Amino acid sequence: GAQLEPAFAGATVHDLFNLLSVAILFPLEIISHYLYHLTKAMLPDSVNDGEEWEGPIKKIVSPLSDKIIKSNKDVIKDIATGK
Repeated sequence: GAQLEPAFAGATVHDLFNLLSVAILFPLEIISHYLYHLTKAMLPDSVNDGEEWEGPIKKIVSPLSDKIIKSNKDVIKDIATGK
């Protein structure tokens, strides 16, 4: 009860922000291709069309998460296959 009302209000504000972002950015992208050109400018020249690019945040976070989280791929595979 008491927690639901503020949570619902926060979710509504979040939804409205998303809606307004799309209402502003989508027509801007359709008219000018601004987001396409911005994204293309942000990528290094070494990345070609269709290639995967590992961003700088992943390069920072991956080594840290590897020290904290060790996943056992055999266990994950067994759970997924129902063994």
